[in-house]
Amino acid sequence: MKKRKTFLKVFTGKLLISVPIILIIIFISCFALNQYSESVLRKNMDYIAEPTLSKFLQSEKESTFTENNNFLKFRINLALESTLAQFPGMKGYMYVNDSDNNLIMDTSPAWTLMQTIRDENYELLKRNVYICDYETLCRFEEVREVINGYNEQYDSTLLEFLIPHKETFKHIEILEGYVDEETLKVYPTKVEITTERIPSWAGALNETGEYTTDIKTFSMPLENTDGLLPYRYDTETYTMFLDGEEIHGLHLVTGRNLSLDDYLKIARRPFSNHLTRTVNYTDASGNEYVITVKLTDDFLKTYLSFIILLSIIYFLADMIVCFILSNLSYSKLKVFYQNEDYRKALMSSMAHDLKTPLTVMSGYAENLKENIQTDKREHYADAILENTNYMNGIITDVLGLAKLEENTVKGRLEKMDFCDIASKQAERIKPLLEEKNIKLSVEGSYRRNADRASLERVMDNLLSNALKYTKDGGNINIYAKDTPFSKHIFVIENTPIDAINVKPQKLWEPFVKGDESRSDKNGTGLGLSIVKNILNNLGFKSKIKIKDGWFRVIIK
Repeated sequence: MKKRKTFLKVFTGKLLISVPIILIIIFISCFALNQYSESVLRKNMDYIAEPTLSKFLQSEKESTFTENNNFLKFRINLALESTLAQFPGMKGYMYVNDSDNNLIMDTSPAWTLMQTIRDENYELLKRNVYICDYETLCRFEEVREVINGYNEQYDSTLLEFLIPHKETFKHIEILEGYVDEETLKVYPTKVEITTERIPSWAGALNETGEYTTDIKTFSMPLENTDGLLPYRYDTETYTMFLDGEEIHGLHLVTGRNLSLDDYLKIARRPFSNHLTRTVNYTDASGNEYVITVKLTDDFLKTYLSFIILLSIIYFLADMIVCFILSNLSYSKLKVFYQNEDYRKALMSSMAHDLKTPLTVMSGYAENLKENIQTDKREHYADAILENTNYMNGIITDVLGLAKLEENTVKGRLEKMDFCDIASKQAERIKPLLEEKNIKLSVEGSYRRNADRASLERVMDNLLSNALKYTKDGGNINIYAKDTPFSKHIFVIENTPIDAINVKPQKLWEPFVKGDESRSDKNGTGLGLSIVKNILNNLGFKSKIKIKDGWFRVIIK
């Protein structure tokens, strides 16, 4: 026999079929997301190459690269940094070549200090940009470790709320150092790094919501200071001194960018998009230069959390859909299995009930054939006839039950009183009631739409069943009543002969009797099954209840 499927097997089968589909959907989503990221990258490239960089360089048309190298480098750095800061995960690198393809400058990691002097009308008179490159500032390992997280807020993924954390901002203040006026390079000897941690909105659920600030000061001695001008920043008066003289407007204006090696590492990562564009520039001396802009989106780092979340949503949705579909499929299978069990039980029960009378008939027939005990021929014939009628009753009831289960028995519905029909059916069995001294009462009214022939059969079966299993001198009550929190109900109850040793609802099944005995010919065991099917076809609910010595059939 084919092994039956459990709900888990049905669910697992559908899930295994759907997993490749979900993986394809995830792949398509990643592909679409990658295309979107590339389009954003192109927009950023357009923004950097055209309005931002062009605008910055246009303002320096009167300068040359040799005259104001540092300030132009600051402009290029600022153009890149100010744009990419708005887009988590995107990285960039720029460099400038002259007409001979020699590298003039690039956006290698550096910090820029800009000194501006303005007149009373706030017109710019002088400006100097001092560069503090990355290696110079981070020449001590402990400083490097702190600074490496400078742009942590920009490196976080778009869905940073998945993992509650604090956004980190770092501010670098050069307190003491030296400046080379020829190269405009800054050599810090004392720096103050302020780290501010701000709870992200997800992390703030378990936080006070306040800033946490950590200030660290690092001293970095410089061995050779010959030809360098001392620089000092007084944090109490917020005053800056260069070579002992007070200066104004010297401040940190931009942070580190990527080196070319850093950029290439990111650009080589799987699925990352990268673009390159060149901008031609001619300075005040007529020298021509080419500015190359490189951008990459670091796709996996930027969207990994989003892809994971999307995959979780897809799989959860898939499991819900598979669960619903599996439930529907298994419900059909369950009904099929129940029908199969029902048919097997029906055939087994019918075979069992037919076997006994057939055996009796066979024995009596042999006796008649062999003329054994000829004085009992009439008794044998009556026994054979009785068993034949019993078997015919079983077959007739089974066929009737089959029609009812197929819902092929239809009739004309009309309004009628169940109590009235029951009372009329009771008149038919009045002599049998008097013989067993059973009292029968009918009270109330229960009017519903029903088919008269079907309802009469229901009442006949229920009254016959009650009569059969009621003790001598017992009671059969038929009544209609209202119950709390329920509909108007119709009840037929009787005092049973013996205790019933099966579950009440089991009695609705074919060939099931109260004493689980099938050897007697007092009934086929199909009466209540026929009642149940007729009531179902008529749209009524029914149940059997055994309580306080009463056997009740309740219809509503």
